[in-house]
Amino acid sequence: MQILRSALDFLGGPGPVALAIALLFATPLIDRVLVRRKRVRFRVLYNSKIGLGPERLHDGTESNAPQLRELVRVLDRMSIVVIRVRNSGNYDIDADDFDKPLTFTFGDRVVWNARVSEAGSEELRAEVRRSLQFFGEEANPVQVSLPTVRERMAQSMTRLFRTGAERPRATAEPVWHGVRLDGLTLRRKQKFKLLVVLREPDGNRTGEIGKEVKISGHLGGAGILHDEKQERFLTLPRLTGGLAALLAGVLVLTLAWTPEQVDPSVACGSGTLRVEGSSVFMPTVERIAEQYMKVCPQARVETDPNGSIAGVRSVATADPGTALVALSDGKQEVGDVLAQQAAIVVYHVVVHSSVGLDTLTVEQLQGVYAGQYTDWSELRGGAPLPIRIVGRGSESGTRELFERRVLGTTEGALSSNDCRTKDRDPQARVIRCERDKNGDVVREIGAVEGAIGYADAASVAEARKTDRLTALSLGGKVFDVSVGVEAGYPFWTVEYLYTRAEPADGSLQANFIRYVREHDDARVRMKDAGYLPCRSPEGTPLELCNLR
Repeated sequence: MQILRSALDFLGGPGPVALAIALLFATPLIDRVLVRRKRVRFRVLYNSKIGLGPERLHDGTESNAPQLRELVRVLDRMSIVVIRVRNSGNYDIDADDFDKPLTFTFGDRVVWNARVSEAGSEELRAEVRRSLQFFGEEANPVQVSLPTVRERMAQSMTRLFRTGAERPRATAEPVWHGVRLDGLTLRRKQKFKLLVVLREPDGNRTGEIGKEVKISGHLGGAGILHDEKQERFLTLPRLTGGLAALLAGVLVLTLAWTPEQVDPSVACGSGTLRVEGSSVFMPTVERIAEQYMKVCPQARVETDPNGSIAGVRSVATADPGTALVALSDGKQEVGDVLAQQAAIVVYHVVVHSSVGLDTLTVEQLQGVYAGQYTDWSELRGGAPLPIRIVGRGSESGTRELFERRVLGTTEGALSSNDCRTKDRDPQARVIRCERDKNGDVVREIGAVEGAIGYADAASVAEARKTDRLTALSLGGKVFDVSVGVEAGYPFWTVEYLYTRAEPADGSLQANFIRYVREHDDARVRMKDAGYLPCRSPEGTPLELCNLR
């Protein structure tokens, strides 16, 4: 640390270093905004043979159709090149900005046809087609447009498929060796792809398909024409950004560093601990773990929100002594494992505000999920609105709790991917989709009219800041974190910490579990997230946690 302080003094102190950082970060912006460079980037995305040769058409019989043999011969010598072109700068590019037009040549290969794709708008597609010109060798500098090339291609194909007297006499055809975008205009951020169909020249007897693509052109002034495939390792943003980050690191470390403060109330462990399980409770545990690792720098806590059921299954199959903890929304019926209470987790049934209801009885809710009701008008009257169910997957502890405490049975099968229609199973009685996490569920409900689902109170509270959600009471019963769970409200559980066996005293596993369950910092973070810790500040167990 003393070395960094000496380096800061050598550079003139915090003031000059901060100014240098600001100038370094601003340099790429100045280059883009003040220098007013115009930039066009291109990249060859695909360059290969069409892939249709005689072996692809051979069906085991002898064909006497000369047209088919000729078609196979032509296709076997064809290849495709796809080139992406985009305006990567902050300014429009006009036709007169190019000193030399953007030009594409392909070695000995001959241009057969071309098309424009992914142009973003018909206006841009028409502009690219207008500027697209085909040219031959230097001895034949005449340029033609795309319609002319396609007309001649159609004539060639007509000759190919006619026989005998019907076949027109072959005449010398012009040969196009390249294409150029002459007079191209490209607005800011516009991009398109140019697909060019090529064939090998008649004199090529090797059977090999060429790969050469040469792209040339020049933007006037300070303009930049750059091949994205040939990215330079050192660019202006990377160089200035790297130097700025280095100086910022020196400045922050020297000014913000203070000697490590040891919290005597925390029992630290060392090594690595893995925490798996509930995607509902995991964000809170991650914040608790961050604070624990700050106090205990020799400890590392890794997390994986793979679902309550999968997490407990990992613990149950682990070897005794494995540094693994699983979070579970409710108690799991598993074998020889140890479960310790952490907090009460309350859940809500939520609907999109368009539903127009703020309460349902448990029986009505069961009817919705059973398909007894398929439209909200059957429950509240008024205008029809299809019921759209958004649920969780089979590995979810939240789903298992909902089925056990509220439905009394399992949820129905998937019938939808988009949560709006029965696009997965048109014959299903209800519209039902699934999402991976509770946060994804409430976001989907807030975006889909007529949607209903369930999630933990913390996810619902976060989503209601921006989405159109209504949390339903169940049979008139609601939850209030300040007073606990009213008698009769069914949709809540206890979050458990599972281990394979009793953690060894003094181990990271034992110390971290104790920190989560008993430390004031962990308790405050759980309450801030909307959970009710199972231990009071005085260390006494919460009686409510023993009810489940």
